[in-house]
Amino acid sequence: MRHRLLLLALFTVLLATLALPALGQSEGRIDVIELEGVIDDAKVDYLERSLQRAADDGAEAAILKIDSPGAVGDAAERVEQVMANRPLPVVTWVGDAPARAFGVAARLVCGADVSTAAPGTQIGWISVLSIGGDETPADFTCPWHGPGELVEDGFPALDRVDASLGQLIVWLDGQTLETPSGEVTFETAEEVTDDDGATRLQQTIEVRFVEPNLWIRTLNAALSPEALFFFLAAGLAVAAFEFYAIGPGVAAGTALLPIVVGAYGVAQLPMSWVGIALLLFGLFLLTADYQAGRFRVASVLGSVVLVAAGRLLVDGGPTLQASWAGVIVTAIAVALFYAVAMPVVARSRFSTGTFGRDHLIGRSGVAVGAFSEGAGVVDLGGARWQATAHRESTIADGDPLVVASVRGLWLEVEAPEDES
Repeated sequence: MRHRLLLLALFTVLLATLALPALGQSEGRIDVIELEGVIDDAKVDYLERSLQRAADDGAEAAILKIDSPGAVGDAAERVEQVMANRPLPVVTWVGDAPARAFGVAARLVCGADVSTAAPGTQIGWISVLSIGGDETPADFTCPWHGPGELVEDGFPALDRVDASLGQLIVWLDGQTLETPSGEVTFETAEEVTDDDGATRLQQTIEVRFVEPNLWIRTLNAALSPEALFFFLAAGLAVAAFEFYAIGPGVAAGTALLPIVVGAYGVAQLPMSWVGIALLLFGLFLLTADYQAGRFRVASVLGSVVLVAAGRLLVDGGPTLQASWAGVIVTAIAVALFYAVAMPVVARSRFSTGTFGRDHLIGRSGVAVGAFSEGAGVVDLGGARWQATAHRESTIADGDPLVVASVRGLWLEVEAPEDES
């Protein structure tokens, strides 16, 4: 009986031993942490929490998926401290193409346990510690001090060039990395045989993808020069909409969100006062033309000034510049907003005494500028309308007029009858 109990105990110990993972070999999971866009304090907090959570949850390593032009303010130094005190091995992968790693993001690549990137990505400007700041030499050896270098197959300054995360994870199989608790050998894939007899490695380890929450992504959107230009231009244009067309409260609430998000970008990014002045001047020209009831030279000039403002708004140096396409699209959208949306809503608002516009017939107004070929603008109770008159009529600036009929958004006007 005693021998049976002893054999049972030995068998139980043997099963428990077989159930334990081999010492120093990984099992479980790898966390892929997204690190995209400008790195600010909120993004550093997110990175620190994500690395600690990965370690606490038993992840064997974290892969930083990088697409960043660098950091702003104190975030550059903070992110280096986070990496220096990382609680688990960190692998960096710059991707997907055309991702980039500039400034402190390039330092992350250089200081990682394994540094990789996808073909077609760029790495460089490692001496630009903070976006828009002076160059600061790195205190460790790293090759990317000059402009961004295009990563290609066989890129010598990286441990690997992998076209996808899947390739990188499969390659990690059998690799050994140092951790605070010793060496870890990864088991991330296994060899499988296809139907045609060919063998290949297939990923087996669990992968958890980690992304910033919605609030961090919203704030980070304002740190893109094109997005910041859009938020500020759109917010101020809608504020003008409020003043001229809709009335208290409606547009103010709509304009609040882009202005608040834009203000965060202004507080974080290195701004150009020239760009800010051009933005305000461009909107002033568009507003002045709208107030005059036309879309002419001032509006075209205002649109051009807005494009210049978008390009100069952020003084981001070589690592952060606004794209021409994004700036031009925003400038055109704002110009169309002034030329089309604001006049239509203004006319609608000032014609809401009854459904339709027939109640305008018989109302008096004054000409805004001289009529040309029977067409011009009339001020009617503070609202400016496109108007037509008989071609033979001579209507000068300030002449009194009376609405004879309404045709869509156009008023048919005539001189008032002589009461004498």
